[in-house]
Amino acid sequence: MYKTKIAISFLILAFGITNAQVDSLKMNIDLRTRAELDNGARTLIPKGKSAETTVVSRARFGIDYYYKNLEVYISAQDVRTWGETSSTASKNQNFILNEAWANYQFSERFALKLGRQILSYDNERLIGALDWAMQGRSFDAIKGIFKLTPSSKLETVITYNNDDNDANDLPDKEVYNITEAGEITKSLQIIHYQYTGKNKLQFSAIALNQVLQNPSSTHYDMLTVGINSKKYFENFGFFGSAYYQTGKNTAAHSKSAYQFSVNSDFIIIPKFNVVLGTEWLSGRSFDTEAGKNRSFSPLYGTNHLYNGFMDYFYFGNSHFNSFGLNDYYLKSTYKFNSNSNLQANFHAFTSNGKLGLNNLGEKYSNYLGTELDLVFTQKVGKVITANLGHSFMFSGESMKFLKNVPEPKNLQTWTWIGLKIAPNFRLK
Repeated sequence: MYKTKIAISFLILAFGITNAQVDSLKMNIDLRTRAELDNGARTLIPKGKSAETTVVSRARFGIDYYYKNLEVYISAQDVRTWGETSSTASKNQNFILNEAWANYQFSERFALKLGRQILSYDNERLIGALDWAMQGRSFDAIKGIFKLTPSSKLETVITYNNDDNDANDLPDKEVYNITEAGEITKSLQIIHYQYTGKNKLQFSAIALNQVLQNPSSTHYDMLTVGINSKKYFENFGFFGSAYYQTGKNTAAHSKSAYQFSVNSDFIIIPKFNVVLGTEWLSGRSFDTEAGKNRSFSPLYGTNHLYNGFMDYFYFGNSHFNSFGLNDYYLKSTYKFNSNSNLQANFHAFTSNGKLGLNNLGEKYSNYLGTELDLVFTQKVGKVITANLGHSFMFSGESMKFLKNVPEPKNLQTWTWIGLKIAPNFRLK
């Protein structure tokens, strides 16, 4: 009943305020459906297990309302796996508010944004919208936006989390117990600086502090600092990033971890480009000293954009606080025309930390496997996009140990087809 009232209120807002005196009122719709044939996505599929077919969908609609210096945005969505509720279900547990925020421009140089909102910075390696996942990702936060110069700005963000479950609380303390990215984050503070210079130069720096809470309600700080840089030339581009994590994690382990990435983008011909690069995320070794944590956590990043589309690493809460990852990749895109292209990505994965010894006393190899991703994209008009993807994972012996699947199928595959319809229009 409560969610029904939310939906009705949302529709009233959409159509009722069109008669108000406003500067602008816009609406966006995002309808997408994806069918997947899982024969080894996210983890190795054992011998004898059949491939699984799943269809997921999202129906999201948003209203963007402007009045003078005020902007208000509300976005609601229904996310579901087909068949998870009966055709006569009386309740819908899948309908939520994805975003609900207000942004007020106090001056040309300062604005304040308050409410449920998407936080997305740089290349979304550390924190992003997670748009591949149907539910996406958003935060309850307050953000300050400072325009320093025409080419630079500074943003500050603060979040505070409480699950409102008194049954988990201790007599003298509140206990928060929702785990994301391997950590229980009570509060998040972000400072982000971005500079866009002349000659296609971009630079940014970020400091992200997490106030973490362990089950005994003790709090620790874990700080991540990093930089990103991009430089484009006529037929060549360069990108680099570096992050460092320090402090203590939820388990009270001392954190000292890093991420390093570098790649080059070459335009071979106007229709064909190639990206060659590597990314290292530090990890623990089998002999890492107790109480120490060497595993870099990409936290709230959109990890589907990295380390292969099959999501073997840093998906959900998997692979966090583990052996890390070295990813060596070659990516290519061929444009048939302005509406269609074919993407082919090749990844070679190794563990960053030492895996240890097998039952025979032999060292596990650091080599984990090789992945090939193929994606064809076709746009139809301005609002429709169709995708067809197929991926292969050629796993090594060490991947069996890492995923705890001793006898996987010889070939791991994942096939998907997606359709997205996303019109945007002005109501008034």
